[in-house]
Amino acid sequence: MSRDTPIDKQGRSTEVSTGESRSSQHGGERRVVTALCYDLIGSTNLFNLMDIEDYQDMIAAFQQAARQAITAHSGVVRVEAGDGGVALFPIELGPRDAASAAIRAGLGIVKACQRLARDLVRDDLQVRVGVATSVALIRDTQLQNWIHEPVTGAALALATRLEAAAEPDSVLVSEETRNLAGRSQAFVPEGARMLKGFSAPENVWRAIGHKRELDRFHAFGRLDGTFVGRIAELERIEKAWKAAVEGKGKVVVITGEAGIGKSRLLRQARHMIHAQPVRSLFFQCLPGGFRSTLHPVLNSFPQRHSDSTDGGRLTVAAVAAQFARHGIRDREVISIFSHLLGADGRNEALSDSSPKAIQKRARQALSKALSVMCEQTPLMIAVEDIHWIDPTSEHLLREAARLVPALPALLIVTSRRDPYAGMFDEDEPEHILLGPLDHDETRLAITTRWPSHRQEALPQLLEVSGRISGGVPLFIEEICQWASEAATDDAMSVPSNPSRNHVSVFEGILNSRLEHLGSARDVARAGAVAGDRFTVSLLRPLLPDTSRKSLLHAAETLCETGFLTRVRAQGGIAYGFRHALIQETIYNGLLKTQRQLLHRRLFMATNNNRAIAGWLDTGALAEHAEAAGLPEHAVSLFMKAGKEHASRSAMVEARHHLERALALCETKPEAASDALHLSVLMALGPLLTATVGPNSAPARTLYEKGVEIARRQPKEDQPKWFPLYWGWWQTGQNFMEMHGRARKVQAMLSGVADREIELQVNHSIWAIEFNVGRQREAQKAIRAGLALYDDEAAKTSRNVFGGHDAKVCGLGQLALSLWLTGQTEESSKALVDMVAFVDRIGHMPSKSHSLDTEAVSAFYRNDHARLIEISGRMADFAKKHELQSLSALAMLFRGWAVAHVESLSRGHESFRAGLALLRELGAVADLPIYLYMHATMLGRARKYQTAIEVVTDAIGEAKATGHGYWLAELHRRRALLLSNARAGESALLPDLRTAIAIAQEQGAVALLHRSQRSAKELGFAGEL
Repeated sequence: MSRDTPIDKQGRSTEVSTGESRSSQHGGERRVVTALCYDLIGSTNLFNLMDIEDYQDMIAAFQQAARQAITAHSGVVRVEAGDGGVALFPIELGPRDAASAAIRAGLGIVKACQRLARDLVRDDLQVRVGVATSVALIRDTQLQNWIHEPVTGAALALATRLEAAAEPDSVLVSEETRNLAGRSQAFVPEGARMLKGFSAPENVWRAIGHKRELDRFHAFGRLDGTFVGRIAELERIEKAWKAAVEGKGKVVVITGEAGIGKSRLLRQARHMIHAQPVRSLFFQCLPGGFRSTLHPVLNSFPQRHSDSTDGGRLTVAAVAAQFARHGIRDREVISIFSHLLGADGRNEALSDSSPKAIQKRARQALSKALSVMCEQTPLMIAVEDIHWIDPTSEHLLREAARLVPALPALLIVTSRRDPYAGMFDEDEPEHILLGPLDHDETRLAITTRWPSHRQEALPQLLEVSGRISGGVPLFIEEICQWASEAATDDAMSVPSNPSRNHVSVFEGILNSRLEHLGSARDVARAGAVAGDRFTVSLLRPLLPDTSRKSLLHAAETLCETGFLTRVRAQGGIAYGFRHALIQETIYNGLLKTQRQLLHRRLFMATNNNRAIAGWLDTGALAEHAEAAGLPEHAVSLFMKAGKEHASRSAMVEARHHLERALALCETKPEAASDALHLSVLMALGPLLTATVGPNSAPARTLYEKGVEIARRQPKEDQPKWFPLYWGWWQTGQNFMEMHGRARKVQAMLSGVADREIELQVNHSIWAIEFNVGRQREAQKAIRAGLALYDDEAAKTSRNVFGGHDAKVCGLGQLALSLWLTGQTEESSKALVDMVAFVDRIGHMPSKSHSLDTEAVSAFYRNDHARLIEISGRMADFAKKHELQSLSALAMLFRGWAVAHVESLSRGHESFRAGLALLRELGAVADLPIYLYMHATMLGRARKYQTAIEVVTDAIGEAKATGHGYWLAELHRRRALLLSNARAGESALLPDLRTAIAIAQEQGAVALLHRSQRSAKELGFAGEL
């Protein structure tokens, strides 16, 4: 069989000699068969060296592993004898897939033997594997069960000879096998060998693994003909690559409409670049992938395509192995990407980190990874179809574009839409805008692709074909394929109506081609509903009246006719559309009822057995449920998907899923019960407060809606919805509104007998009463709340309400409130109790809250030495856990203390840096106090007028927001600054009187004493 021997989809050879038919005179058929032979090396020596029982156990374990490797790749063990065996691979797979499957099985046997050798601690346990392909004669009576009957052909004998010639732990394949599997497997040439029983030398190859970078132009299928045009574009890419090789990395952005040839240009560029030593990465964004975190990266893992029983779950070990292939073994890099990818076995502690901290660590990990990959050879990164990119991937892509100019690297991305080129504007990318082929290029492309058996029709159809194609390469391909499939020349009638654009003509031709494919048309439609990939196992529930054999035949027909391509998959064959526009067109051509039925069948099948489509994540399954007209299922799954993404710090994607669930609840009342609606609101609320802010309009609206629905529920169900009440009071626009809401929540839930809710209601009350300056009420709420504290309930509540433990908060708030009311010793005791308790529970956010409280207490007492010590601990803790806001507070408080005891200028500089970072993070919780500190340091620097302006702003801020507990001090500070600025008595006295009055009203004894002492020092004691 020569390389160009024609074969049909079932592996039948169509090559005929003069006077001979394909079937033999004895009633047989010529089929292309792939065989595999394997054998342990030196098994006789092993028998003599080992105990007989140990030897038998070893052989049994080896044979079991070999059988598993063969059957996992659709093979059938034909002979198993002692320490070896022979296997055949079903002709139903098709020659290319059978050859590729056999090679993967052989490599699997080698790996299994190596694992067994490690387990037995034997370095003399090795295996050899041979794989060969040939035309075989199979009798008609054997066709249904041919694999178990004698087969006349060279494959079995050749595989045996190749096995004998192979090196230990290697797979040697024949040239025919290599030719068939060359686009899906990687090989090393081993030269020509004279094999026993064969008269001519055989070119043999050593298989070294599955190619990891297959695109729709390569995977198992043919290339799409001659590459026409785009010379200038290729030259620009080549120039950018040369600059990258010299260390001046470049970003190239290719944009153009669907079908214009972006992917083909990218493939041609990669082919050109791969002629040189280069490390490369290829990522493809998929339709609908916008809501799936890091889906282009996830799609590059073998598990993404698995239909195994575990659903193709990604593990940390798989992430580490994939990174190791590129020389990356840094634990931090693997840890952060495992977290973002949601790999099983990931570090769950990362879920407690803030999204901004995770993003920062991801950028650092990306920088490390790129640096490692660029150390040995230049790097090319290709990212296709970024108009479908997800937010997390986009964030990292932007960072890659920022890093690339300093590396020997070329980043090429493609997109349908120009705005995506804007994400790289600051890095001055090379922007290539693809338009249609020109007139001459279009004619050349049509002439090159036109089917040879229709050449007579070409002259009269060339001009009209060029016109209706619009110079779009994909449309040209479809027109030429349509011409190839036309039954007769008379059937070829290209629409010439000038009012129809090339897009509508493309749709018409595509539909016309499908109509001529019979049952394959139904498979194409079902596949269009399934999405970016599907298997025969998935098609079966979508088309229950069609047999597996018919489905396989139809899928192969669609591959041969250019609709589909085979794609990588573990455990079998998967299919995908050759171009997204083909899928979109077929899908859009379905009636609404047809779509809904197919979506419903797919949802029911995958919901009952996720392993049947392990590549579908929860969000994709939710979309199928929605399209199937099953809104309640869709809501539940969107909510689950949102929580999954949130656990991986993908807050934008999580928010999209949950907002989709909420929209279903609100636009389709039948989509969800009140309970499900409330569950969505509870899940979405914290995401909104985290991403757009607790005082944002979306967050306030959500919680207002949540409380409205929750209040309609039975009293016994109220505890379930308490997080909505908590969120409602917390999203008040200022402290006074929050105070009113906290008291309303207390009244609303007064009859609910739940200790944890009572505690958390008090938690909200003491927090807000303290801030508005009502210390007696705050202390009363703290003591009432702490009496209800339960250690077990707190394990959940501390992560929900306020993000910190209620007891830690209560003891800390009590310490601050007691100091304000003049109870210094009791305050110190509460502070000690807080520190001891937070260290006992080991809750990171609560420890951060505790450190902040310690610092505020030292600030109140003017204990600058202690404040320096505390701010040092804050900085260390913030660095360890990547807490930016705590790091900012450490700078702020340390700056305040340093300004008083060491260097005013240095301290003030540190303070301002901390305050600036807090403003940037949107975490300025105590702005009036921070402005008070700023004004005080400005006063110490004798910048009195500026200081007066700052403290005046602070007073205005405190009054506007209801932030009242430090208001007495603000007025006292302005009085002192006015005195330093030599203002008159009439300017000073109002502030001193106000400070004293506020302190007295609040019972803030400590602040009252300060105001009275300042009045005395200024000589106004008798006038107040």
